[in-house]
Amino acid sequence: MDLWLKLLAFGFAFLDTAMFVTGQATSPTQDGPTTFTVPSSLTTSASIFSTAALSTIAPTTPKPSCEEKYMDIPVNYTYTYNENSKTYSVMFASDVQCDSQDCAKMLQNLQECEHRTVNLSHSSCVPPFKQILLETPPDPTKFKLEDCVQPEKANTSLCLRWENSGNFSCDEGKLRYSFQCADKNSTPIGRVFPYGGKPIKPTKEKEFGVENLDPQHTYTCSSQVFYNYRAFASGNKTIETDFASPGTPQDIECSNKSSQEGHVTWKPPNSVFHKFFLCYRSDGECVTLNESLTSYDLKQLKPYTTYHVTLHASVKGKAERNGTKAKCDFRTNAAEPSKVRNIHVSRKTDNSMTVTCTPPTDLNGPPGNYVLKSLIGDSEKKTYLNETCNFLVKDLSYSTEYTFQVYYKNGQFHGAPESASHSTSYNSHALIIFLIFLIIVTSIALLVVLYKIYDLHKKRSSNLDE
Repeated sequence: MDLWLKLLAFGFAFLDTAMFVTGQATSPTQDGPTTFTVPSSLTTSASIFSTAALSTIAPTTPKPSCEEKYMDIPVNYTYTYNENSKTYSVMFASDVQCDSQDCAKMLQNLQECEHRTVNLSHSSCVPPFKQILLETPPDPTKFKLEDCVQPEKANTSLCLRWENSGNFSCDEGKLRYSFQCADKNSTPIGRVFPYGGKPIKPTKEKEFGVENLDPQHTYTCSSQVFYNYRAFASGNKTIETDFASPGTPQDIECSNKSSQEGHVTWKPPNSVFHKFFLCYRSDGECVTLNESLTSYDLKQLKPYTTYHVTLHASVKGKAERNGTKAKCDFRTNAAEPSKVRNIHVSRKTDNSMTVTCTPPTDLNGPPGNYVLKSLIGDSEKKTYLNETCNFLVKDLSYSTEYTFQVYYKNGQFHGAPESASHSTSYNSHALIIFLIFLIIVTSIALLVVLYKIYDLHKKRSSNLDE
């Protein structure tokens, strides 16, 4: 009888497993067989069977380790600045705990360059915990993005550099910098996007420069500073390249107005400029002229002098830039030469003089001659010409005072005369002849006297002998 019941229960398990799960048999329909109640011993056996079947269908999933789960967890550093403190706070992308504490509360008010090691955990993972070394970056207010372009190159280049305004204990070897610049059409320039439009990686170079740019163009630049490849400081600069060098003044012309004045005219260049520089002096000094002028009078010039005039435009930006020079030449008219200098008169013979002088300081004209006039009192006696100021005046009157006037004549004008006086001597040659004659006559007379004395003595001796 017991065996028969066991076989019957086994058959019902195949027909309807739901009956065995609840431990009760369902009543058949009116057309089916008569219902009955399954003994308790049968119900217990069915329940055991059902539990084993469910355990096999849904096994329990093991929890991962926290070290594996949070292997690449992002770390965000948030900088807080106020008058009382400059601190960092750390936040994680996931809801985790730090050393069994709330990370949001634990990782607050961190100082710059602070090192802290934390173990990340969560109810969804098991030990070993994820250990993270936190390194806060330097104070971002100590970093400033500066324009470093040289003034001379500011018209065709730009330069940006990060400057540190304070000390910090962070490892400077972990600092990296990135730069991006673009023109007004948002076209990248320089070394910003070297490969397929992708920005370059941050580098250790804190300075960035681009050359061969267009003058007077606007460029927008942005830059970031990284510590351990995490950005903590950023800056933006809008840079306008400086003015280009001005063009050359057009149609420049020079002319003379007199012996001491000239005139210059021109047309302005077709470019931006702020003033002109007109140069014509031998000492290299230039005259600064207003940008609106198109002519200029040159005054206080030297007569009969060639002037080499240069004119260039200039623009003032970060540096003063000069354009190409326009050139023209002219010569002033001739004028009176200045006086000769250092006139000197000396007697060469009894009736001849040598007259010399130093040339005038300013000839003020083409090459000419020196003119010498000899005068006795107010009476002009003779005029002499010579290419040099060196005269020999002959056949003058003896024992006479002469006045000599010397001036320079440049072919068109003669200068004011310079005078000097000197006297001739007596006729020494005639005096010598007279003295010689006198000596000869005296000698002859003396010989005659001696002869007479001799003859008289001879006659007297002869008389005594008789």
